[in-house]
Amino acid sequence: MADRTQRSLLYGRLGLVYGLTVWAVLVVFHPGGLFLTPRPLLLTAAERPVPPPVAAISGRPTRIVIPSEHVDLPVDPGYYNPADGSWTLSGRRAQFAMVSSLANNVAGNTFIYGHNNNYVFGALRHHTPDPGETALLYTANGHIFAYSFVSASSVGPTDVGVLNYHGPSMLTIQTCTGSLNEWRTMYRFHFTELVQ
Repeated sequence: MADRTQRSLLYGRLGLVYGLTVWAVLVVFHPGGLFLTPRPLLLTAAERPVPPPVAAISGRPTRIVIPSEHVDLPVDPGYYNPADGSWTLSGRRAQFAMVSSLANNVAGNTFIYGHNNNYVFGALRHHTPDPGETALLYTANGHIFAYSFVSASSVGPTDVGVLNYHGPSMLTIQTCTGSLNEWRTMYRFHFTELVQ
């Protein structure tokens, strides 16, 4: 009888050790444990951490610098005249299209345009920036916005689609190209950081 009791105690202890081992393995390797429903790997919208809102900072461009292309220009406000279909244009300065977005760190397209002469954007006519090259916009209220070059493409002179852009902050520089200045080449830069 004593032998039978000792065997029962031994089997009971072995069963307890076995049960605790199985339980420990389930707890460690099964995300929900033994009795809990496993949590999904993807968080629901309510569970996702909400990033802090970005404070919108903006300003009217007054200077543009593209170091790799040796461009350093003052920027004046540029206006469209519907009476004759012309834009404000200077032989020695760039223009900021006032109908586009102010330079900012959130959204919209800041549109800078100018002649392709040697005083304005002639350097771009002869050499397209390499991807990742930087452009800096200085603003009237003391900010400096940095942008990274992405791509260039040419459109006809009546294509104003670039002014309808909705999306993350970007800079577009436009100048005339072609043997008869028949194209408008758009140089696109994505916003990278607020330098100041």
